[in-house]
Amino acid sequence: MKTIKEILDSLEAESPEELELGEGYTIKADGSMDLTIEKIAEHRLSVAHYFKQRGDLMRDPEIVFDVSDEDWTPIEFRTDPHTHDYDENGLGINDFLNLWNRNLRNQRFVKNAEDESMVEHLGDS
Repeated sequence: MKTIKEILDSLEAESPEELELGEGYTIKADGSMDLTIEKIAEHRLSVAHYFKQRGDLMRDPEIVFDVSDEDWTPIEFRTDPHTHDYDENGLGINDFLNLWNRNLRNQRFVKNAEDESMVEHLGDS
């Protein structure tokens, strides 16, 4: 996803491979759910919006990408509580990804990633 790559560039994280396991960022944008980008496994990056429902953390959505090459492959798609799709070879969700990519840009997540007050670094020791 081009927008997520631009956000990581703004945060001086040149590639997901350079992130430590559990490291990531939460970016705020007025009027939108926070965006969390986190390395969850070797070659796996989670990109998600989260909200709480009855004390439980819910995803709306979460996409897990295989980032083992230049082409990020979406392998898991989840919106709580009803949708969970997984395919190690990749999911056919390009239309959704294109729409989400545009929405993230329009919601100012790329711009806000440049403002330290709008970003929380995850995984700090």
